[in-house]
Amino acid sequence: MTRSHSLVAERLSAGYADNTVLNDLDLAVQPERITAIVGANGCGKSTLLRCMSRLIAPSRGQVLLDGRSVHHRPTRELARTLGLLPQSPIAPEGITVADLVSRGRHPHHGLISRWSKADDAAIAAALDATHTGELADRVVDELSGGQRQRVWIAMALAQETDLLLLDEPTTFLDVSHQIDVLDLLTDLNRARGMTIVMVLHDLNLAARYADRLIAMAAGRLHAQGSPEEVLTEANLEAVFGLKSRVIPDPVSGRPMMLPIGRHRAA
Repeated sequence: MTRSHSLVAERLSAGYADNTVLNDLDLAVQPERITAIVGANGCGKSTLLRCMSRLIAPSRGQVLLDGRSVHHRPTRELARTLGLLPQSPIAPEGITVADLVSRGRHPHHGLISRWSKADDAAIAAALDATHTGELADRVVDELSGGQRQRVWIAMALAQETDLLLLDEPTTFLDVSHQIDVLDLLTDLNRARGMTIVMVLHDLNLAARYADRLIAMAAGRLHAQGSPEEVLTEANLEAVFGLKSRVIPDPVSGRPMMLPIGRHRAA
């Protein structure tokens, strides 16, 4: 089991050049739960994730991990607790799956530390958890999209962090691979107690797999809570400008959104 940590954003503002994307945002991530961040394009979802993982610095406010600013922590120390899988990561040309996954062990090594049995065990466990062991000798560029995403998650698991942030982990995957990846993340959360925060575009998959939803609009939190509390017709119209019907998902019992367009409506 992983250790429980607090991850909090306080009055967070951030952006790029003169463009402010996040505006005075407050957020507390629920430990040992799956949280999905949803919202329209450009609302600040990815920027929030980048701030929380300290890829970008806020213009105001702070992100606190266990009460300490992530931007003031040593890099290796932070990477042993918090991992990030960004959008469309790029593997070095010609690298094998085993070599890529082994890079997840870098935060656990200093200048003079040697490779250990603990490193081998962490890599083996990551390959096993993601069912990628049989791909270990394959070149990453030769894999399918779903296989590559599993390998990137394996690298994040080899890092042995307690919190994992994922920016659109199902993008460009067909529906069967989307379900495969989300089932894998759910297994990791249930088996290890890993705290998972992910940006998702598919609202119905977010509602089905997440314990908690965060809906963003114009750089702020519009709504947060359980899927039943957040995925409402009023919130969907406010966040996406979309009229819809929300009904129970016949598979999961969670709320399911049916969009209403100008055509094909009964």
